[in-house]
Amino acid sequence: MKPFVSLLIFAGAVLLCGSGKNDGPRADAAWRNSFRNPKLLEEEWKFDGGRFLVPRTRFFVTDEPSASDGKVLAVESDKATGVLLTAPSPVDLKKTPVMRWRWRLVRPLELGENEPEQDEQPVVIYFGDGSLVRQKCVGYRWEYRTPIGEVRTLKYAAGMMTVQAYCVANKDTPIGEWITEERDVVADFKAAYGVDPNEYFIISVGANSQYSKSNTRAEIDFIEFVPREKETGGRKNP
Repeated sequence: MKPFVSLLIFAGAVLLCGSGKNDGPRADAAWRNSFRNPKLLEEEWKFDGGRFLVPRTRFFVTDEPSASDGKVLAVESDKATGVLLTAPSPVDLKKTPVMRWRWRLVRPLELGENEPEQDEQPVVIYFGDGSLVRQKCVGYRWEYRTPIGEVRTLKYAAGMMTVQAYCVANKDTPIGEWITEERDVVADFKAAYGVDPNEYFIISVGANSQYSKSNTRAEIDFIEFVPREKETGGRKNP
């Protein structure tokens, strides 16, 4: 999907610190949004990335007994596009450079066997920084046929926005099962752009199904920032 960021961005590439199923929040998280308070969605998150005559992706908090706090952020895209973004604060990326989240896909993209795959994802999370003139980010995307582990550099907004896109899940990833992902976003960002991200950064959640005309749904249990696990032997994948 085409991410939009006002005043900042997202970008990156390289280190997946570990992923697994049924992993709950960590006690050492510096910042976490578990979506248990629907009011915070209105107060701390902003919708962006709408396009003329294209429906907006819907974001709302709903009950889910299997979630860590009994609530999830539902992300529904019915032939739609858009992202929901926030600026987590305070987060010291030097101490907690790993972004960790738990998500699942409920309704996937629908593509025919011979139908080309366009730039669509039923759910994606971006991390990045920048300005109105130049924006950089890393994106962790639930793709369709794109192989897991593939990394692509994408340009949007006439080259003003650069996205280093990682495919972390695709159509072969189980539907309806919770999966916890961990990415060292500082390492990914530095590998892509040669510098550490700014202290002030933005994360966003999005979905896009405007080209395939799909009606997708994904759910996010929580997003948090935690320390690296090098002392405890945490798994790292390229």
